Amino acid sequence: MTRLTLLLAVAASLFVAAPASALVYGMGDEDAGMFSAPAFTALHLKKARYVVAYDAALSDSFERQQADAFLGAAHAGGYELLISFEHSRVPKLANKLPSTATYQKGVRAFMKRYPYVRLYSAWDEVNDCSQPTCRSPKAAAGYYLTMRRTCGGCTVMAAEVLDTTDPQQTVAYLRSYQAALGKVKPTLWGLHNYSDVNRFRSTGTRAVLAAVKGDVWLSETGGLYEFQPGFPPSTSRQVKAEKQMFTLARISPRIQRLYVYSWTGGGSFDAGLTEADGITTRPAYDVVKSAFTGS
Repeated sequence: MTRLTLLLAVAASLFVAAPASALVYGMGDEDAGMFSAPAFTALHLKKARYVVAYDAALSDSFERQQADAFLGAAHAGGYELLISFEHSRVPKLANKLPSTATYQKGVRAFMKRYPYVRLYSAWDEVNDCSQPTCRSPKAAAGYYLTMRRTCGGCTVMAAEVLDTTDPQQTVAYLRSYQAALGKVKPTLWGLHNYSDVNRFRSTGTRAVLAAVKGDVWLSETGGLYEFQPGFPPSTSRQVKAEKQMFTLARISPRIQRLYVYSWTGGGSFDAGLTEADGITTRPAYDVVKSAFTGS
């Protein structure tokens, strides 16, 4: 009986550890140079995420040129791409909600230009007011339904939300979003749990898990190096936050993927694992490398 009890205990411990080992990792960025950086290739990743304007493929703009470079490098390297659409970068359109027909025109052009992409988020951070969807869950839901119709055979993520300082605001948005979907019941959702990661809590992550059914991908998250005024530059805080990120990713087996953002540092919002050169790594890189590769 003692030996049987021991065997059962070992089996139980392996079962508990399974969700952590099943977690799939990726990296988000907008700089194609990431794919040729030796420190990045040392992570042995094959998943990447890219955020782009829904209408970027319609004209020969800087956004399209940048997408050509990033997506081309990723595709050549055999990376699976997750594309998250967002507001137009055309100044007069940036704060406007496109009609579903206009949105569909943009995403169709994108899909035609990059036919190898089969994994999409209809709209990035729908509940954040840097996006025109923040006051219209109905519009955001409409874009998701349009994307599903437009890209048959694609995997399409439902609402990709940011965990705000008040988790109940995020939950209220998700409820309205789900109501607007009617009988459609998504099985994949996106969460950017920056608040939980950098404030060392779990309330926002748990609230979203409770508010939706199906799998949840942490499709963008990371430890902040700098984000003024609340987060002055700090390598030690970023290291602590990266460790918190991995802890949160393992609180539920429904969390299937984790895309760290970002590789390249710099700018007013800086969660980079490297300095602005995309080469010089920060201490947070070592935390991520250890989790990704076990070394």
